[in-house]
Amino acid sequence: MAIAHEIRHARRAVALTGAGISAESGLGTFRGKHGLWSTYDPTLVASIESFTEDPRKFWEFARRIGPAFLDAKPNSAHEALAELERMRRLDCVITQNIDGLHQRAGSRQVIEIHGNAARIKCTSCHASYVTLEILDNLIQQDVPACRRCGGALKPDVVLFGETIPSETLNQALKKVNSADLLLAVGTSLEVYPAASFPETAKNSGAKVVSINAERTDWDDFCDYRVYGNATEILPRVVQAMRLSV
Repeated sequence: MAIAHEIRHARRAVALTGAGISAESGLGTFRGKHGLWSTYDPTLVASIESFTEDPRKFWEFARRIGPAFLDAKPNSAHEALAELERMRRLDCVITQNIDGLHQRAGSRQVIEIHGNAARIKCTSCHASYVTLEILDNLIQQDVPACRRCGGALKPDVVLFGETIPSETLNQALKKVNSADLLLAVGTSLEVYPAASFPETAKNSGAKVVSINAERTDWDDFCDYRVYGNATEILPRVVQAMRLSV
């Protein structure tokens, strides 16, 4: 398998993942014909402007989609990336996802450029909570309030209109620039800055591999393109690497 060969001989392979890798875990994608944003207007329910004006709208939306995130479990694609890290063939995972499934699958080096819904922060005093620990508050209060100061709580995720924390972005860019192989899995790359990562890697001399369920606008840019479910493809990559040892 060509992808296994490339990963095996890479000096530093980095994975970039999007919502598609978590689809088999029951989490729908956000963009595209059947994506979440085809049902909801993100500027009304998931932007920092709308949250600031009326956080109730956000929390109504969050309570509709929240159970899926709480019930989701890592799938074989997450587990395959974790195994590649254990095999010392993958340096890290940079993810656009906020579900925390990479860590739960066993990945240790994960850069979450859009945050993690398992963490909640106060918008006033910046106190931090674990979502499951204050779940009753999140469900029962129209606008969940901080136990310390009474300020409005917000998941530790990057909403539309917010910028990625500079430390997180710089860490991700450092990994992309130092990679000689970028493995992009389940991402349409329509959102910046992640959309620029393959070109950044390519300009630094890296090869780019795309694993997606369907074609994307940036496919012609890739050195390798594989169409199908990551839950089937990535375990085969791991198996091919094991057989070659």
